[in-house]
Amino acid sequence: MREISLICVVGFVLSGCVSAVVEGGHIARNRSIVNDNISKAYRSDQVAQYKIGTAYCCSIDEKDRTFYSTRKAVGWLCSAAVQGYAPAMFKIGKIYSGDVVDGVRLARRIAQGVAGTSKNYPVAYAWFALATVHGIKEAKPETTKLWNAMSPEQKAETRKLVDAELRATCRWEDAILSKRPPGG
Repeated sequence: MREISLICVVGFVLSGCVSAVVEGGHIARNRSIVNDNISKAYRSDQVAQYKIGTAYCCSIDEKDRTFYSTRKAVGWLCSAAVQGYAPAMFKIGKIYSGDVVDGVRLARRIAQGVAGTSKNYPVAYAWFALATVHGIKEAKPETTKLWNAMSPEQKAETRKLVDAELRATCRWEDAILSKRPPGG
């Protein structure tokens, strides 16, 4: 019994070390993506803006203490989305629906689960709907899932966004920070 306990403890410690190494590799790759695309992004290249936004996505607990930054990610993705780049529209919908970690990335998923994430379902719905109109097939089921998860108040807000021809904000400051109570 003691050997099994020791194996479990060693396995747990090693899995943490492996996660740190793997995450370090992700950060190095994402820094490279930013460096390789930044000059094109500043020249309004929507694909480069999307790549940078995806590379920065997303910070755990939204405090931006590491390389990852939800605000930076959304800013770059917005730049691409308002130019009509559908993958950026879809990614913005994912971020505002609370789905901010792509791939397996177990350590980030656990950390995000503990820290939580800010959500704005009406804004997420609007961006998924726009992505659907622009040909992103994966966005349609997301609208259905969000609609079923929304409160009546959120559905009313969503209808206003849709009636305004999906002119939803994509700015973090408008979609998330303006929804928080003072000091929140």
